[in-house]
Amino acid sequence: MTHVRPLAAAAAALTLTMASHIAAAAEPGEPQIASYALDIEAKVLSDRRTNGLSDTYLSPGAELTFNVAHESGMVGFLQLGNVAKESFPDGGTTAVGAIGYRWGNPSGWHFGVGGVLEAFPRAKVKDAPRNPLESADTVNTRFDTTFGIFEFGYGIIEGRYLLVASKDFRGNNTSVVCGSAAMTAMAEGDATLSKAMDCYGRGTHHSRGSQLIQLEARIPVASNTKVLTHIGYTAVRNFSFLNTVDYKFGVIHNRWGFEFEADVVGGLMRDSYYAKTVNEDGDVKRIDRMGLILSVAKRF
Repeated sequence: MTHVRPLAAAAAALTLTMASHIAAAAEPGEPQIASYALDIEAKVLSDRRTNGLSDTYLSPGAELTFNVAHESGMVGFLQLGNVAKESFPDGGTTAVGAIGYRWGNPSGWHFGVGGVLEAFPRAKVKDAPRNPLESADTVNTRFDTTFGIFEFGYGIIEGRYLLVASKDFRGNNTSVVCGSAAMTAMAEGDATLSKAMDCYGRGTHHSRGSQLIQLEARIPVASNTKVLTHIGYTAVRNFSFLNTVDYKFGVIHNRWGFEFEADVVGGLMRDSYYAKTVNEDGDVKRIDRMGLILSVAKRF
């Protein structure tokens, strides 16, 4: 089952940030041709996380990312990656797409607005109790999520605010959240299911209107090295015990045409019980725990 997974791919998974681009030169008397730029990145990671919480059950992951920008200010983003079936049942892959508009000075104040869709093909929680304290109904839950995004920044400091527009934020509703708590309790031998019962006792809810805010900076310390700092906060509507502060501190080094990165990453969930995830063997892992994440990327 899934728990809250604050977005952004990581924060980067949803960013619309692009470098400024210059119009292509035209011959005298000819109309100027609009220019665009395409950036492609392939990346492998020791653990694929979304804002501090592991999407791959603390296992390795991979991403393929496309960024495109037009001189008009229009930008687009597409990222393909893997996720764990422990968190996204019957799934295994995810695709994040975004389109928006940016304006301002890249070295000064700059802003952006857009829309984001995060899709999890085939992933679904099937026939789970809606709320056994209220009815005998069962529901199917998908994890696909849509967001509105507003970007802001000054120089190397980047920030973004996201608002969930879809019915659920990554599948977080009473059926999934409380059902996950029940699975954890059974795996740990807690026959009372107290956490799950308390969760169901709050009534039936969805998580539209959840909000995320993120701030980060990549600080140059040498011609080929930067220090990365990131802090984020996710507020899950109707499930405040899932609210999470996430952090990332690391070093990025470019050499031989590759980008090497080492980050200390983690999350602080308001009630860490809900950061536990159970696999098919009944093993329990906390997917918010602090860890050292290593990655290598190649841009084309």
